[in-house]
Amino acid sequence: MKFKRLIPVPTQVVLSLALAIWFLGCVPGASARKRNLVYINGNITATGQNAVIALINDGAGNMSPVAGGPFATGGTGVAGAGDLLDDAQWDADGEIILNPAGTLLFAVNGHSNDFSVFSVNADGSLTLVPGSPFPSGGPQPASLGYKDNALRDGNSLLFVANKDSDPFQSPSIPNYTSFRVSPDGVPAMNVGSTFSVPADSSPSQIIMPSNARTNFFAIQFKGRNLSAYSFTKAGIITAVSSLDTIATNVGGVLHPTARTLYITQPGVDKLTVTNYDATYQLSLGASQKSGDAPCWATTNKAGTRLYTGETISGSVTVYDITNPDSPLKLQHLVLSGDLPYATHTSLDPTESFLYVLDREGVLHALDVALDGTVSEPRAAYNLGLPPGTVALGIAVLRK
Repeated sequence: MKFKRLIPVPTQVVLSLALAIWFLGCVPGASARKRNLVYINGNITATGQNAVIALINDGAGNMSPVAGGPFATGGTGVAGAGDLLDDAQWDADGEIILNPAGTLLFAVNGHSNDFSVFSVNADGSLTLVPGSPFPSGGPQPASLGYKDNALRDGNSLLFVANKDSDPFQSPSIPNYTSFRVSPDGVPAMNVGSTFSVPADSSPSQIIMPSNARTNFFAIQFKGRNLSAYSFTKAGIITAVSSLDTIATNVGGVLHPTARTLYITQPGVDKLTVTNYDATYQLSLGASQKSGDAPCWATTNKAGTRLYTGETISGSVTVYDITNPDSPLKLQHLVLSGDLPYATHTSLDPTESFLYVLDREGVLHALDVALDGTVSEPRAAYNLGLPPGTVALGIAVLRK
C-alpha cells in the first residue's frame, strides 16, 4: 500500500481557517445565529381548540410565526361574559412557562381543567408530549410554577394554581396541586398534594424563587392575600406565612437579587413592595401609583428596571429599582391602538424588547433603550385570534 505524502500547512493558514469558522458562527445571518422566540397561550375557547402561538423576533422587533404553528394543546381556554374588563377569570400570570433548559413548555387550559406539555424543538416548533392534556387537579388552572430537578434525579416538580373563577363552571374550591415531572415532560399528580384555599379567593399566580429549594409564593386575587409555602420532595404543600393586603392583587415579580417581591394591585392602581426574610416570613413595604389597573410586572436580570402593564389605561410604566425598597418611576407610556388593554409583560432574552399582550388580540413589541425606557416604533402584531378571545401569558426563549 502506498501512502501519500502529507504536505505541511502553514500555521498562519490554520489560524485563518479557525478564525473564519468562528466568525461565521457569530455574525448575524450565520447558520449558528440563535432565534428569539415568543410563546403565547392563545386561550382559545372553542372546545378542544386552544393553541400556543409561537413567534420569532427577527432582531429588529418584527414578528413572524414559527413554521407549523399555532400548536394545538388539545384543551379549551376560559371565556369571558362579553366585557373585556369583567375579568376575574383572566386576572392571573404564569399561564404558560418554560423549564430552565428551554426544552419543555407548559400551558394551562382553563375551561377544560387541564394543562398541556410540549417538547420544544431545535427550530422553536412544539411537539405535544404524549398524554396531553393532563388533569390539573382542580377547577380552572390559571398559573404554573416549575422547580427544575427538585428531586435530584432528573425529575422536577410542577405546581398548579386552580383559580376557580371560570364564569361557565359551577363554583367549587380553588387549590394548589403539585405534580412530579419526568425528564421527558410527563407529569404525575402527587398523592395528597392538593392544598385548598378559601372559596372565591381566586388564586392568580405561583412564583418560584430560583434560589429557594423548597419554597414558593402564591397570590390570591379576590382573597387579597400573598402567602409563602414550603413543599416536600413528595410535593406536599405547607403554609409558612401569610400577608393580607388592602386591595386585590393580580401578579407579582421577584427582585433578582434582593428579598423583595413586587405585587400589582389594580383596585388601588398601585405597585406595592413586599419583603421576606430567610425563613420566608412576609412584610409589607411602600407603594407607588402605577397607571390605571396595573396587573402584570416584570424586571430585567440586573434588578435595576421594573415594568408594569396597566389594563384600563392601556399603558406601561417603567421603574428604577436600583433601591429595591423604593421604586422610582421613570416613564409612563400609552400603547398604540384605539383602545389598548395592556396585560402580560415580558422582556425578551436579550432585553432589547419588552413584549406586552393586549386584550384586543395583538402583541406590542417595544424597543428598550440603554436607560431602560421604552418606545413603540412599529405597529402591534395581530395574533390572529377569534374575536373576543383573550390571550393569556408570555414565555420567551433564545434558542
